[in-house]
Amino acid sequence: MSGPAANKYVTLDEDTDSLMSHQPDLLTSRSVEISTQTDASISSEGSRGGSMVGGIFILMNAVLGAGVLEFPYMFSKVGLITAFLLLVFLLICAGTTHIVLAKTVDLTDSASYHELIGKICGFKVLLTAQVALILYCSGSNIAYMVTVGDMLQEVCFYVTNTTVETHEYYCDRHFLIPVASIVVILPVIWFKNISAFGYVSFFSVASVFYLVAAVFVEYLTTEQRTPVNLWYPPANTDPLTILSVLPSMSFAYQCHMTSVPLYAELAGRSINKYMVIVGVAMFLATTSYLVVGYTGFAIYGSSVDPDIILSFPSGSIIMTVGRVAVTLAICMTYPIVLFIGRTALEGFVSEVTRHTSRPLRPNNEKFRISSIAIWFVVTAAVATFATGIKDVISVVGSIAALFMFMYPGCIITVLAWRQSNYAHVFVGACFVALGVIVFLLNLASTVNDHMKGHPDGMLSWWTFQVPLS
Repeated sequence: MSGPAANKYVTLDEDTDSLMSHQPDLLTSRSVEISTQTDASISSEGSRGGSMVGGIFILMNAVLGAGVLEFPYMFSKVGLITAFLLLVFLLICAGTTHIVLAKTVDLTDSASYHELIGKICGFKVLLTAQVALILYCSGSNIAYMVTVGDMLQEVCFYVTNTTVETHEYYCDRHFLIPVASIVVILPVIWFKNISAFGYVSFFSVASVFYLVAAVFVEYLTTEQRTPVNLWYPPANTDPLTILSVLPSMSFAYQCHMTSVPLYAELAGRSINKYMVIVGVAMFLATTSYLVVGYTGFAIYGSSVDPDIILSFPSGSIIMTVGRVAVTLAICMTYPIVLFIGRTALEGFVSEVTRHTSRPLRPNNEKFRISSIAIWFVVTAAVATFATGIKDVISVVGSIAALFMFMYPGCIITVLAWRQSNYAHVFVGACFVALGVIVFLLNLASTVNDHMKGHPDGMLSWWTFQVPLS
């Protein structure tokens, strides 16, 4: 680099102590822009084109999903007051970790979540993060396609007035998954930058808002009301029951892997601008959760289904359209998750082949296209033909707790420790502990469901809490 642009970033060596000598306080002041200008991380003002509006939709697309429909069930287990307090607590935690990640992007000029982790926590942690991202994203995409097939199958039954026993081949999920994947998902998975998904995310968010509106309209028009106390947990509720909803509520705010590349590509990025994006996205998401949670619980009480759509009459045209909306929302989320997983895969292969005779150079166009194509074909094939994958997917999905809380906690801890800021070391340790606790709770819940034979036929929070069978 030469000229004025060359002075914008400070080139760093592998010794992280030199980085720490330049660091401001991560949590209380704005970070300076420091970059490792390597082939793996090429940053320039010209590569930043994401708008604030597009960023809001992309973040909401990542955080909102069909999981909003499980909130009435969660509210029925803990009561409205407890649910509201948990949501406020998790909202504060999620917002804090978003800002920590954004400040660390400014500090390291990282373009992806795993790259940021590697620059702060080291090479070994980088590899674990890349592997975990690949497993999480590929498993997520498989689950999305399975859910798409099941949602469309129910819609097809309604339209053709058939059942599982009498339907034609075109109502079978084995036919619907590949068709929907090719027609809806395949055309939108080729974008090079995450900011390009802003238009796609608009349709996903609009679909979820339709679901919220549909449940609210049902609440206004129905005369049915629950006789149970809405505000407090049932009399026989124990602390473990309250904790059991923590994983699902936590991952109602899970979008941290998207947050890093989104902020990295934001035009004229600044912490204040990103705080607006995060604030608006989180406010609208929380409002949606509260509206659906309260209205669904108020109508059906403790008998509400884990998927509120299933509680409504099967012949409801509003909820049939709702299933189409779920399908569209998931189809528009798939490409963003693929983008995160593909960049992790590219980074992992680059690191593994770095010292070989034929290393993979970053931003290799052939690798990008081929990896996307292979990823799409494999996930579609597994979703179409595989059975008995629920336990594996749920276990892999538990990894997301690490990305939401544990890794950001590690970042806070490492940076604060090198600054001898022990108050922030404690804060980071708390986030690490929260991530581990949520991870173990979800893992324990998955094992417990497996031992009981999946009584609710549900995957974990990670698959948007939609029935897959």
